[in-house]
Amino acid sequence: MRRILSIDPGYDRCGIAVLQKNEKGDITLLFSTCITTNRKDTFSLRLLALRNELVNIVNEWQPTESCIEKLFFAKNTKTALMVAEVCGVIRVTLEELTLHPIEYAPSEIKLAVTGYGNADKQAVAYMTKKLLEIGEGKKLDDELDAIAVGVTHAFTYSFKDLH
Repeated sequence: MRRILSIDPGYDRCGIAVLQKNEKGDITLLFSTCITTNRKDTFSLRLLALRNELVNIVNEWQPTESCIEKLFFAKNTKTALMVAEVCGVIRVTLEELTLHPIEYAPSEIKLAVTGYGNADKQAVAYMTKKLLEIGEGKKLDDELDAIAVGVTHAFTYSFKDLH
């Protein structure tokens, strides 16, 4: 039984999901959320809050492996640099918790979830919900993105390759 912690990094909202893959290959969503940080806090305090919440989630759900979406550099350099810092905090935290994160590029996630590496966000969200039979309850984009990262990992990464 594999338990996968998957993350869509962000400092305002960081998507988190925990999926389970059994021996038959069935994937189940156990938990998903967005960690949100207080916009009034300094950036350092926001990073600390993100780290602390991530540690709490790991302690509660006890994942056996982790994955993260690779940083995609947008036009806004300031935002990209801040998200890069978030990725660093996430990676260091996961390493401290012996959950060596595997990274997936957006195109890899789109290909794994939809079968098309240039799919749009709506197609990824639609297929993510279909693949895991997620109901119509509202989930934030960042949350669905984290779930899609976990689905990609479950489909493409063999547990024996982790160490």
